Amino acid sequence: MVESLQMFLFLFKSKYRRKWSWFSPFLCSVLIVLLFCHGVLAKCSDHNCLNGVCKNDTCVCYEGWQGPQCQHCGGKIKLTEPTGIITDGPGNYSVSTQCSWLIVPPRLGPNPPALRVRLESFATECGWDHLYVYDGDSVRAERLLAVFSGVLDNKDSGWTRQVIARSGSVLLHFFSDDAYAMEGFNVTYAAYSCPSNDHRTNCSNHGECDEGSCRCEPDWVGVACDQPLCPNDCNAENGGGLCTPSGCVCAEGRGGSACGAQGGAAAWRWAWREEGEGGARPRGAPPPAAGHALVAHEQDLLRVGGETFADAPFLHRYKTVENEWIAMEARGEVPLPRFAHSAVIYGNELIVYGGVVASDEPERGGGLAGLEGRAGEVTNEVWRARLDAAHAGWRNATPTACSPHRPAPLKHCGGLHLSGHTAVMVQMGPTKKPVMLVFFGHSPYYGYLHLVQEYYVEEGWWGAAGTRGAAARGGFAHSAAYDALSARVYVHAGLVSESEATQAPSAALYEYEIETRIWRPLPSAPTPRYLHTALFVSPGMMLVFGGNAHNDSASAGAGAGAGAARCYAAAAHLYHARCRTWYTIPGLDSSARAAHAAALLPHAPRPTAIVHAGFDGRLRSDALLFETGDKCSTRRDEASCLDSAQRAGTACVWRATDQTCVAIEEIGWKQSFDESVKACVNEPVFDERRCARAEYCSACVASGCAWCGSCLPTAQHCLRHAHQQHALMSLSVDECVSAGGGGEVCGRYHSCAACHAHLHRHPHGSEELSQRACYWDYDTVKCRPANSSTDIRSVAATATGVCSAACATFRTCANCTAEECIWCASAGRCVDKNAYGASFPMGGCRAWSTNGCAGAAGAAGAAGGGCAAHASCAACLAEPACGWCDDGAGGGRGACLPGGERRPHHPHVCPHRRWHFTRCPACQCNGHAVCDGAARCVQPCGARAVGPHCDTCAPAHWGSPLNGGLCQPCECNAQAVSCAVDTGRCYCSTKGLAGDRCDKCDNTNHYHADLFNKGCYYDLAVDYQFTFNLSKKEDRHLSAINFRNAPVKPDVDADFSITCSAHARMNLTVRTRSDPAERTLFSDVNCTNFRYKFAKSEHAFGVEDNVTLTTFFVYVYDFRPPLWIQISFSQYPKLNLQQFFITFSSCFLLLLLVAAALWKIKQKYDLYRRRQRLFVEMEQMASRPFSQVSIELEKGGGGSGVPAPVALEPCRSGRAAVLSLLVRLPTGGTGRAPPLGGLALASALVTLGHQHHAHHAPHANTDRWRRDNQCK
Repeated sequence: MVESLQMFLFLFKSKYRRKWSWFSPFLCSVLIVLLFCHGVLAKCSDHNCLNGVCKNDTCVCYEGWQGPQCQHCGGKIKLTEPTGIITDGPGNYSVSTQCSWLIVPPRLGPNPPALRVRLESFATECGWDHLYVYDGDSVRAERLLAVFSGVLDNKDSGWTRQVIARSGSVLLHFFSDDAYAMEGFNVTYAAYSCPSNDHRTNCSNHGECDEGSCRCEPDWVGVACDQPLCPNDCNAENGGGLCTPSGCVCAEGRGGSACGAQGGAAAWRWAWREEGEGGARPRGAPPPAAGHALVAHEQDLLRVGGETFADAPFLHRYKTVENEWIAMEARGEVPLPRFAHSAVIYGNELIVYGGVVASDEPERGGGLAGLEGRAGEVTNEVWRARLDAAHAGWRNATPTACSPHRPAPLKHCGGLHLSGHTAVMVQMGPTKKPVMLVFFGHSPYYGYLHLVQEYYVEEGWWGAAGTRGAAARGGFAHSAAYDALSARVYVHAGLVSESEATQAPSAALYEYEIETRIWRPLPSAPTPRYLHTALFVSPGMMLVFGGNAHNDSASAGAGAGAGAARCYAAAAHLYHARCRTWYTIPGLDSSARAAHAAALLPHAPRPTAIVHAGFDGRLRSDALLFETGDKCSTRRDEASCLDSAQRAGTACVWRATDQTCVAIEEIGWKQSFDESVKACVNEPVFDERRCARAEYCSACVASGCAWCGSCLPTAQHCLRHAHQQHALMSLSVDECVSAGGGGEVCGRYHSCAACHAHLHRHPHGSEELSQRACYWDYDTVKCRPANSSTDIRSVAATATGVCSAACATFRTCANCTAEECIWCASAGRCVDKNAYGASFPMGGCRAWSTNGCAGAAGAAGAAGGGCAAHASCAACLAEPACGWCDDGAGGGRGACLPGGERRPHHPHVCPHRRWHFTRCPACQCNGHAVCDGAARCVQPCGARAVGPHCDTCAPAHWGSPLNGGLCQPCECNAQAVSCAVDTGRCYCSTKGLAGDRCDKCDNTNHYHADLFNKGCYYDLAVDYQFTFNLSKKEDRHLSAINFRNAPVKPDVDADFSITCSAHARMNLTVRTRSDPAERTLFSDVNCTNFRYKFAKSEHAFGVEDNVTLTTFFVYVYDFRPPLWIQISFSQYPKLNLQQFFITFSSCFLLLLLVAAALWKIKQKYDLYRRRQRLFVEMEQMASRPFSQVSIELEKGGGGSGVPAPVALEPCRSGRAAVLSLLVRLPTGGTGRAPPLGGLALASALVTLGHQHHAHHAPHANTDRWRRDNQCK
């Protein structure tokens, strides 16, 4: 604070002393307030140390807390009480925080206690900040119970908000990133307890607790006995149904879980609930899963893969008739577990493509990987399985060669490595060739892709679809549903790239025409989402359910509220494909989820969709059913017929000819547009805004607009603007010329690698390249077409190696963060900044970093990796995956190993008595000292270490004394007192020295060595004032600076001045040509404000034979930054008054002469201008329009009366005119005036009418009157 005050005073004196105003006392007031606040806040007390005690005006935090007021959680602690509360602290939690709690309550019997962990309140950044709950004492415990993120709603079920651990211990770990913080959480725990709707009770007081499980009373169900068996008494009063011991039995025509749905309406109900939630569950239910695939095969359903956080069979079959699950036995080569893949059925064969291979290597991330970090490499494998009743014969069908007839996607013969894509089986062409269409997805090498891949099932080849039309944005975890009615694929939402560093959920909807490969945009959904499902529950009606509807809490804004940060959606949408209309329908309570799977239930009485498993912070294993309503034939009027889409989930058409309601599939897709039938309450309205967004022809016409050089709503608009357009009009994709296609194609690539991979597909010469090649524009961070010869040459020259390596190729933290990627230490993976949500959709990264590799973030990048990178016990125990193995010598040395509270993962490497998981050994001297009876290190420490724990190097030494490390002396040539503790690079104490050992001069900044003296000097130019600001961070080690100056004017005195903003001393010496030895002029002078004049009579100034005669040396030393130094040498000659006055008088007289000459020239020019103006006026008068007028003259003359005008020419304003008349010239007594009979034509300017306004405005502007009365 004192240094800041010194700098303020210097700036105030040097800059603002001559600008005294209201601003000056304002600055002083601000300074006084800051000084007062600093003094108040610097002091602590037991009241503001929230979780600690005040010692020496500093808060000393209790175990598990950190922060200046001990207000944030931190570190890892062990809780042994049977009940308790866990919180991140008051207010919002801190960014970049890691906190761990190990709960180990005492045992009261032979069996371990059942531990209930319940969320009382919870609000974190969705998808980024997570609370992990492990059933056990380590991250590789028996089970991963939950990964909570987002905002907990009070309506969430007891199953969602609480978990039961049965191993006798629970490890909780909270991680927050460095971007956004929210309210945090309050968690209660209790041993020997069961789930409940209140942390003070068991089983919600509606049942009995039996070893962690509730036995509910007859009228209550649910894992916490908090749900009535018959909600709303099954709406019995309204004829809904009856309450039975198994739940509600709905009356005919009623549906829903409480029989509240009216007859004929679509309704949700549970197929089965989670274990303990009540109701019957199918036999042999598989473990909970997310990110899996669900496909129908004959009468059964197949669940393929998925993330289970544990080992599980890859393929399960659900027998719908028997209500039974079986794990299918795998034969042949078996695929590894995976999730975020795709699966389709072709005949009796299952085809699985891509996905994230689940890895359970214990050494991943140097031992940091836990059960949450099973996400491994993204694959491009194609697996095909021949199915029978209970077996699956697998084979790896990944292509190894390219098709000779079709271009491979981005020249990858085996297909792209993708995750979060979708696949649809279709039949294409006149031969109905079976093709698996693969849409979009995320590639670790190419980013978010827009490509459509075609896998030809019979040939086993990959091909890239040449798509046209709208530029569909590729996304991760979107949905793709095939509608047999319209023969189109509808692709909806997904996580898309916003920039190189951000991603966001999308709400867009596109339709894809299979045969023409044309994309068309459709109306967007009400809300964005990804990790959802979509399928056509009936012809023309698409059901969209669940998903993650929010991924970035910061984008919600301050006024969005906590609800905006909810991760998982329970609402569903219906999309009417024919009417292009979205309907929102409510879902069941406690059904919110993401990363689930959905399929049509085979052979159901009415079209029914089943939604199975998923993730909502916990892996789910339940199932929902969505049953459509009555058939269209039951509708008797037009209104109810057309309302069936929203009410019953079926698309009906009203046929006016016979007044009947029929299903849309009965009349066909094309016929539904006929005027004889009515399919929609309101026909789709064309959105003209799409035309303004289209930049290319094919995108324009695919949106329903007209292209004529620009995109306009209709062809009529093109005709109206035909005079402005120079292109032919196009109304269909086929009519668009290919010249503009390059930009459209390039605009769909979202990464440099994908952009230039498009170039590799078309290396066919300059003409083809000019039309189709792309290049990555780093200025706009976009892929652009190479539309000029210069661009083409640059693209061709830099086609290889122009893009930096993909983040996925980096294997260490240092390489990863150096390239602006995200390093996940717990998984040992490097991902793009805009791909975090696509890489870890279910919290698979326990800690990540982008700006450094310290601590956990750098564990996998350091030597040894993972836990081994931590050299101190405190840093080791801050990592939830690590523990400390003491060497037993009592000096604090040891090794950081992966493990849990009971033992390391490799128990033979460390005896149990020397293993520490939550608290370090009492003696922590890093092996450089022993401890006394109070566990204090006996001083002095050895190996040049200092500190209470011998954990830092002594001054003028560098290295790391942690865990027995060595400290080495700084080698700085006596030019520094300290050096960098990690590299030994010297912090030079004299400004201008450079080099790791202060053995060079900083020539780039004008510091040079001297031939006779040691050190480096800044050369000061004469007649300039130099200011040196030594207040930067890199200047904090400086204590001296040297200057030199050689006056060059031999006949002028030299003035020297120096000003220092803080205390500093100065020596000033001189060296002459005749005596190379320096002579001291001033010694140990205070340089706060020093001035002196060196007379030319006492010193020989100037240069002879390129050698300076006199050189001054200034040494400023004994200062401490920050400070400013102003220094100057000047040689200004004396003023000669006689010469000055002679010069001034001469210049003044010369100026007068020049002014007189200019005045005469101006007069001549003005006279010339007046004459020219007169000539112009005469010419204008003479050039007035002529006309012929017949005049009758009396013979002999002698007429009398007022002369009649020959012509009257009104002026512009209509208030004046030019009057022309004939006049008789005087005859002079001769009777007739020559030469034309004595007649002449005369003109005069006259006024028209009366000028009444002249009386009211006598001072009117005369110039305006003249301007208005100008005549033409």
